[in-house]
Amino acid sequence: MVLSDHGGALPRMIGPVENYIGSALGNGQQWQSWIHISDLAEMYLFLIENQVSGVFNGVAPNPVTNEKLIRSIAEIVQKPILFPKVPKFVLKVVLGEMSKVVLASHRVSSKKIQEEGFNFNYTILSAALEDLIL
Repeated sequence: MVLSDHGGALPRMIGPVENYIGSALGNGQQWQSWIHISDLAEMYLFLIENQVSGVFNGVAPNPVTNEKLIRSIAEIVQKPILFPKVPKFVLKVVLGEMSKVVLASHRVSSKKIQEEGFNFNYTILSAALEDLIL
């Protein structure tokens, strides 16, 4: 998941939290790999400038659970999480087949790009969120 303040998933997650209706999805324990948009852009430049070839994961080193992601957003925007987690069956009714996407767990590694010498500016979710939200 690319975190950006210019569209994508982050603004869609911030909205409900700011309006006091945000909560984790499903059991909240599904892993979510993320990357700050500026790190992703710098990663592309790094690969081009260093003429590195191969397949690399565009993710930061520290994935988080969906529950941690939502709670971190709530802390940054200074809003409480008032509602329980959204049950899987509710997501299936509301989102249909798309519920599989939001409930899927993805714990992806950035080890390969780091071994090439790439350094992330945002390795901790809270720092990335603060930069994008505040």
